[in-house]
Amino acid sequence: MPKLCNRIVYDMKQRRYLLDSTLRDGEQAPGVCFSADQKLKIASLLDSYGIHQIEAGVPAVGKQEKENIAKIIEHRKNAVISTWARLVPSDIQHAIDVRPDIIHISVPVSHSHIYQKLRKDKDWLVDQLCVCLDLAAKSNIPLSIGFEDAFRAETEFMLTIAKILPDFGVKRLRLADTVGIASPTLCRTLIKDICEKLNGKAELGIHAHNDLGMAVANTIESAKIGCLYADVTVGGIGERAGNCNLAQLVHASTSIFDWGITADDAQTLQKEVFKVMRLS
Repeated sequence: MPKLCNRIVYDMKQRRYLLDSTLRDGEQAPGVCFSADQKLKIASLLDSYGIHQIEAGVPAVGKQEKENIAKIIEHRKNAVISTWARLVPSDIQHAIDVRPDIIHISVPVSHSHIYQKLRKDKDWLVDQLCVCLDLAAKSNIPLSIGFEDAFRAETEFMLTIAKILPDFGVKRLRLADTVGIASPTLCRTLIKDICEKLNGKAELGIHAHNDLGMAVANTIESAKIGCLYADVTVGGIGERAGNCNLAQLVHASTSIFDWGITADDAQTLQKEVFKVMRLS
């Protein structure tokens, strides 16, 4: 794996890793609701085409969701399987129950999300994070942390949180453009700043939304400046205007990065998943 957060130009394409969230964020698209059979088939397709990581769902949703995720884990061949959790201890416990490869914990970091959505303050957030990290760390399941609404947050506050994470063995950090307001310039500036100040001590990822039509561009720029992981969905489906489109991302940047899948295969994968979803 290349050294983190270094913009070194190699003679060969730099390796970057796809995290497909079709089964989690993609299912938040209006009118999309996967059956258990569809989830298993989609996960199998993603796995067979070489997608590095599959975000299989949210265990806290309920018993059926936990059973779906457990089946995906049981049948996978190569892909890393992760689950998503809020900053809530019960969410963490539900995630531990299904024993994924990675538990991803979403942490609201913007003033709006902390003070208006959660109706809490920064001290509460840090304390709650430590409670959740302590619980998750006892499971010995690797963790990743997502900074929710990162592109409207204070960089110094995010760095304060990021410096807590190594104490709990957390190396993965995902920056989420939760409300879809980022631009390539903003991505470049923020990620460069975080990379430099963390001095390569975190593996960064980007989770882009397409409200301004720039999810692919934002993801490419983020990968250029230091993000090792890129969140995508098949066809770009997701809440509101959707997420970064898997096939478009690979097609647009295959000359720069090795995503572990060719542009042609990414397009074929999309068609196969759409068949399962019964979309044209």
